[in-house]
Amino acid sequence: MLRELFIKNYLLIDEIKLDFDAGFSVITGETGAGKSIILGAISLLLGKRADTDVLLDKSEKCIVEGSFDLSNQALKDVFNNADLDYDKHTIIRREILPEGKSRAFVNDTPVNLTVLKTISEKITNLHSQHENLALSVAEYRMQIIDTTAGTTGKLLEYQAKFEELKNNIKHLEGAKQEFAKAKQEIDYYQFQIDQLINANLDDENELNELEGQALMLENAEEIKAVLTNSMNLIDNNEFSIDALLSELKNSIAKISGSYKNAKEIAERIDAIVIELRDINEQIAGDGEKAEINPSLLNKVNQRIDLLNSLLTKHNAIDIAELKQKLNEYRKFINSTEEIEQNIINLEAKVKHLTAICLEKAQNLSKQRIAIFEKTEKFIEEQLKQLGMPHAIFKVHNTILETFSANGIDNINFLFSANKSVKPQTLDKVASGGEFSRLMLTLKSLLIKASGVSCIIFDEIDTGVSGEIASKMGKIMQNIASDAQVISITHLPQVAALGKNHFKVYKQVIEDKTSTHILKLTSEDRVNEIASMISGEKMTVQAIENAKILLEN
Repeated sequence: MLRELFIKNYLLIDEIKLDFDAGFSVITGETGAGKSIILGAISLLLGKRADTDVLLDKSEKCIVEGSFDLSNQALKDVFNNADLDYDKHTIIRREILPEGKSRAFVNDTPVNLTVLKTISEKITNLHSQHENLALSVAEYRMQIIDTTAGTTGKLLEYQAKFEELKNNIKHLEGAKQEFAKAKQEIDYYQFQIDQLINANLDDENELNELEGQALMLENAEEIKAVLTNSMNLIDNNEFSIDALLSELKNSIAKISGSYKNAKEIAERIDAIVIELRDINEQIAGDGEKAEINPSLLNKVNQRIDLLNSLLTKHNAIDIAELKQKLNEYRKFINSTEEIEQNIINLEAKVKHLTAICLEKAQNLSKQRIAIFEKTEKFIEEQLKQLGMPHAIFKVHNTILETFSANGIDNINFLFSANKSVKPQTLDKVASGGEFSRLMLTLKSLLIKASGVSCIIFDEIDTGVSGEIASKMGKIMQNIASDAQVISITHLPQVAALGKNHFKVYKQVIEDKTSTHILKLTSEDRVNEIASMISGEKMTVQAIENAKILLEN
């Protein structure tokens, strides 16, 4: 429950500090006095986002701090899951800094808004004036049913599997699209692979060798004639180079006795002769190769053309790069096989998760449906007490053909305030006052089921008056036996039932307007409730009526 509320530098509030007790407390004040400002500050503790527009003094930070007594709530697991130390006296604080930053703390430990909401929603429930509209939202109706049925934990388990199912379906669709695209290219890549394999690219130097061979074949006649002549010049007649070198060596040898370098020169001549004979052998071999063979030349040129066309086609600079391209094409073909296997695996996983989700969704649905009748009876009984003896409330469920985030249920609330009117959806049959009474009964149901220790009503009694207002106030009193209730109200009948009474008012000092809140004494309460009855002009009868309301 909320023990203490501290607000500083928030909109029209300079600084206020409020102490709350258990049970039923009411907050009253004229329209525009600032009751909504206080609610706005409390909503910051519940995780609402804020900016520097809320700062009264733009140079100072805004602080909203709530002190909560959690001794009657089993929240240790919630704190542990959020990696926070549990303390039965917990302080939640929000700070809005002038530079625009927002900070949140739980027991002085910094937390993000997600953690703050997780903690605060287990402690406090804030009913805003716009929450009646939430009944038209399927998510909100489902929340009411799940809280009442105690299926919130099972819903979270289902949602975890449903999220896993959605992710796997997404991956499966992506894999199928990838495979479909790859499949269109498989034939193309397989053709390239076959062509490169058939080209027999084992020898990476083949093209250079072929080009050399082609050059020789193209000039074979000239090459053969030159090489034959070269061999003749070397050793085929008495004037050959070999014969001349032999004669040179013999001449030098004759003067070896008197010419000290003769031996060295003779050795060098021998070396030249050896090199010359080696050249002659090479020329002879090349001469044999330099055959005039148009058929072979044509074959060599065809091979060269094939290799060059492959280089151009695959944008490669040499055969080594062509072989690299071949490996890439093979990897692509292999990857399509991996994609296909991945699709098979994903399909199996989706099928498995679908079965799990279906089982969990069906179990959820059974447990929800089991409390429909009990919920309907509770709501109708409460509505009878609120002056709607012929009210009919039905929980209508349609089983979906596909999964949703909430399972396979599509829950709607049907309502009729009159005997002769068939129950219909709330937006078609409920007036403002009927909505208020219905929402109060739903809230009383939620509080019993959810275990929150504090509920704040923002004018939930709008649209009612007289005896019905008194009965709504008594239901709030009953709720207060299970949880702390703080109600903002314009109705004297409700205000009189509060254990504690706070008044919000505005004050103007030196052209500065500020909002204040005051805890009323017994005498102050009489005057406040009397003014709520009679308006600005206080009457003796209004004062007497106020005393009677308070006594009752």
